Amino acid sequence: MFSRYIRNTLAAMAVPLLLGAAPAVASKDRPVIGVVVPTLAAQFWNNYVNFMKKGAADLGVELVVLNADNKPDQMVKSLEDLVARPADGIIFTPYWATAARGLTLAKDANIPVILTDSYPDFQPQTSRFPNYLAFVGPSDADAGKQMAEALFAAMTADANGKKVIGVVNGTAGTSVAIDRRKGLEDALKQHPEVVVAGEVDGNFVRDTSQTVFESLYQGHPDIKGVWAANGGTATGVMTALKNAGKKLGKDVFVVAMDLNPENVQAVKNGDLLFDIGGHWLQGGFALVMLYDEIKGKALPKEQDNVKLKLLPLTKDTVGLFEASFPGGVPQYDFKAHSRVYTPDAPPASFELKLGK
Repeated sequence: MFSRYIRNTLAAMAVPLLLGAAPAVASKDRPVIGVVVPTLAAQFWNNYVNFMKKGAADLGVELVVLNADNKPDQMVKSLEDLVARPADGIIFTPYWATAARGLTLAKDANIPVILTDSYPDFQPQTSRFPNYLAFVGPSDADAGKQMAEALFAAMTADANGKKVIGVVNGTAGTSVAIDRRKGLEDALKQHPEVVVAGEVDGNFVRDTSQTVFESLYQGHPDIKGVWAANGGTATGVMTALKNAGKKLGKDVFVVAMDLNPENVQAVKNGDLLFDIGGHWLQGGFALVMLYDEIKGKALPKEQDNVKLKLLPLTKDTVGLFEASFPGGVPQYDFKAHSRVYTPDAPPASFELKLGK
């Protein structure tokens, strides 16, 4: 679709936004793909980038990674810089309602884009944004509900027959935070015995989550379970509880999402009750899809909206997880999933399963 656009005048016409920098001419043999992540202060996004770097090396891509540093203005500035470079393609995570702005910048420069993790309220491959090739991200609502159900099942009701929990949400307004919270809400509707003592926003990062949960817990010491929106959030919550002298997995249960290595270890130790994730692979999947598009292999419409089913983890399954994915990383052959290298390649994404 977008690969059919006429782009041979782009490099000559582009005006650099980086002061003192000349625009780099993207090579068709080694395409330049720009990536903007919300923050590299979070372990999840480092895992995401590292997997993409492996894919870039295997496919022959020059990967340019820019960090928005949890700042909406920096996200937009990074996108402007990639357009000015110019990049052959862009992959970014549109936190802070930056999807339309970023897609417009790229559309005006005839640059294809794949969005990851968080999606806007419009679909890929439409007349409004024909350069918006696809979304690749997690099934957040399903994950949020699985987290909640695991938490509720582990808790014991108090003398009043109630199970009191605290909630630490992610970055407000993002589809990621909204959908995970929706999954929690779906579970709450089925469990009237569960009471939410209070909710705070941890912005998906450890330090903020620790600080806001400390305040929440001081006001509600009857909290016996915590639904934490991601891995960094859970780490902050667990630190706060330990500092308060609480025994994790006994006094208070915590559930999370991401499968960060430190959280996998926390599940193994019994500190973290439940984790679910593997979706940092979304960046590598998007890289394959965008690479093929740039190389003239148009992305099929039926593959333009990928919601990844995630892998749940409990203490009982940690051993199998570690055996199935040494170092937490599944075996993935980027060239085998690229139609440039393998004409009959399967879709770039796949479902994580234990024992595979």
